[in-house]
Amino acid sequence: MAYIDIYNLKTNPTFKNRVTVAVAKAATDIFNEPNSTTNHAARVTWANAALVNAETVAERMLWSIVQNPTIQSNGLDSTDNDIQYVVNSNIDIFATNKPEK
Repeated sequence: MAYIDIYNLKTNPTFKNRVTVAVAKAATDIFNEPNSTTNHAARVTWANAALVNAETVAERMLWSIVQNPTIQSNGLDSTDNDIQYVVNSNIDIFATNKPEK
């Protein structure tokens, strides 16, 4: 995928909305995971922030999401499962790193 295509995917309103839903779903799922889950406290903090403002959290994650090879291969045709998988795979990274202001 060419850089401009990656940028266009990242800024596509429908794709952004799908990532936002995946973020909200992931946040909800975290509240149901055992306290013994690795990095649980940071994950809960991330989940709280994600449910308060899923759009902002999704926007922070979008560059990471669009770098995934499966997402790049399928672009706007990426499945909800693929998007969810990539969001879930990035939670610990974003939960343990404070965003730049």
